[in-house]
Amino acid sequence: MTLAPAPFISKADDFAPDWFRSAIAQTPRSCYIEANGNRLHYLTWNPEEIHKPVLLFVHGFRAHARWWGFIAPFFTQTHRVMAMDMSGMGDSGWRDSYTPFTMSDDIIALAEVLSKSTTPEISPITVVAHSYGGLCSFRATSQRPELFARLVIMDTFVIFENVNLPTDPAPITGRLYADAASARKRYRLLPEQSPPQEYVLDYIAHHSIRAVEGGYRWKFDTRLQAQDSHLCDGGEMLARVTTPVDYLCGERSALVTPEHAARIIDALQDVRGPIVVPGGQHHLMLDQPITVIGILRALLAAHKQEAQPI
Repeated sequence: MTLAPAPFISKADDFAPDWFRSAIAQTPRSCYIEANGNRLHYLTWNPEEIHKPVLLFVHGFRAHARWWGFIAPFFTQTHRVMAMDMSGMGDSGWRDSYTPFTMSDDIIALAEVLSKSTTPEISPITVVAHSYGGLCSFRATSQRPELFARLVIMDTFVIFENVNLPTDPAPITGRLYADAASARKRYRLLPEQSPPQEYVLDYIAHHSIRAVEGGYRWKFDTRLQAQDSHLCDGGEMLARVTTPVDYLCGERSALVTPEHAARIIDALQDVRGPIVVPGGQHHLMLDQPITVIGILRALLAAHKQEAQPI
C-alpha cells in the first residue's frame, strides 16, 4: 500500500497568490504501470475525460512530476492532463543501471498505454517537456513518431556530435537528513539561477524528499549520472524527428545560448521557434510560471486550429 504524502504547507503560504493556491488544491491521482521493465509513476488530473486529447508533462534531470503541479491543472478544460516520473526519479522505481535509452523508452511505454485508453482519432499525445526531459522526448518521437502529435520543448540542451556533455555541477550523495525541514534547507536548483518565489520552491522541495529508515532523503536514485544517460548524437537524432516541435528557451538561461537554440532549430524538420521567454532562466516553469502557462495556452490553441479540417 502506498501512503498518501503529507499535506503541503509552505512557510511562505501567506504570500502565495490565488492562482497558485487554486492550482495545487487540484489534487492529482497517482497511478502506476509496469512498463519498460520498471514500475513507472504518473499523475493525472482528469483521468475520466478520455474524450480529450492527452497532454503529457515530462520533467528534467533528477526532477519529478510535481514540478508541473502548479502548471498542469490549467489545461484540464481542453486536455486529459498527466505528468510522469521517469525511472529513478520521483515516485517511479529505481533500476540497477541506466542507459541513454532508458528514459525515452519510459516515455514510449507510457505513451503506448495512454494511447490505448483514448479514442483513436485523438490518440497521438502532445508532450510538454523541460530540459533533460525534452532530450528524452526528442529521442522518443524519433523512434516512435506515430505516438506523438506534437512536442513543446522548454530550454533543452542537445548534445551535438562536436559539443561536450555538461558535467554534473555538484556531487550527489545519498545523505540522510534528520527531518524534512533540514532537507528543505539544502534544496538547490541545478544549474543554479536566481531563486523563484519561495512558495514555488517550497512546493517543489516538499515533493522531492521521502521518509526512509533513519530520516529523510531525496527521491532520485544517486546512481543516476548524467554521463551515463546521454548520447552525443544530437544532430542525427533531431534529423529523425518528424513530429512538429515548438521550442522555448529562457532569455537568461544558464544552459541554452542563442547560438545553441538556433542550431537546434536548424536541425529540426518541422519547428516553430526559438520562442524566447523574456527574463526567463533555465527552470522556466519555476521562475516564469504565468508566462509559461500563457505561452502553452497559445501554442495549444494554435495546434488545435491547425488540426481542424479545411
